[in-house]
Amino acid sequence: MSALPNKQPGPDDDGLGFAVDINRKHPVGDQIYEALKQAIITVRLMPGTSISENRICRHFGVSRTPVRSAVVRLSEDGLIDVYPQQGSFVSPIRLAEVRDSHFIRKHLELALLREAAARWTSAKSAAARAIVETQRQAMLADDKDRFFEQDERFHYAFAGFAEREGVWPTILQVRARLARFVRLFGTPSRLPLVLEEHLAVLDALDDGRTNDAADRLEQHLDMIFTMLAQLPDEYGPYVTE
Repeated sequence: MSALPNKQPGPDDDGLGFAVDINRKHPVGDQIYEALKQAIITVRLMPGTSISENRICRHFGVSRTPVRSAVVRLSEDGLIDVYPQQGSFVSPIRLAEVRDSHFIRKHLELALLREAAARWTSAKSAAARAIVETQRQAMLADDKDRFFEQDERFHYAFAGFAEREGVWPTILQVRARLARFVRLFGTPSRLPLVLEEHLAVLDALDDGRTNDAADRLEQHLDMIFTMLAQLPDEYGPYVTE
């Protein structure tokens, strides 16, 4: 386990930094888990942020049991580090996990693309291009949350095209570790390139060039290594090997 991080402003200091309406008709623990997970992935809760179970309980007006359950699940996901008698903190971005997660994601998505290519139709191309257009509109509106939501939707579409939706939860789990890195270190200049890379994959599929489409997707996913090489020094406190 890594050393205890320097305490960052957390729920007890500046509020949760996000809001969610709890629906009492559905499992409360699941809702708190998803709310915290999204706040961590989108770096609304930065690495090192103190997670106070008491503050979360008061904020949502819930008992400690569902909050503790959510924290345990996030710890199992590698998104929260729990230090007995010291507290819980949003975990640092561990570069070894980023590399391993990328390896898993890339190989699964390339396999999905090849299976999707065998079933490729103009309707599937149109559906994927509509997602890219929604991404473009989000970029123009400077709506990064929507941009990244549509980015995930684009990649998920290939699980559907390949009729392998059951593979997606595995990809989604490793994407959570990658998403924090991309959100924190990505630059606005990268967004239009993402759109171009998505369209290049679709153009190759439309032309029946499966190998070229796979190469384009691999290059697109491997851009994370460029980001790793350009890691800003000032983000050092949020990152560890």
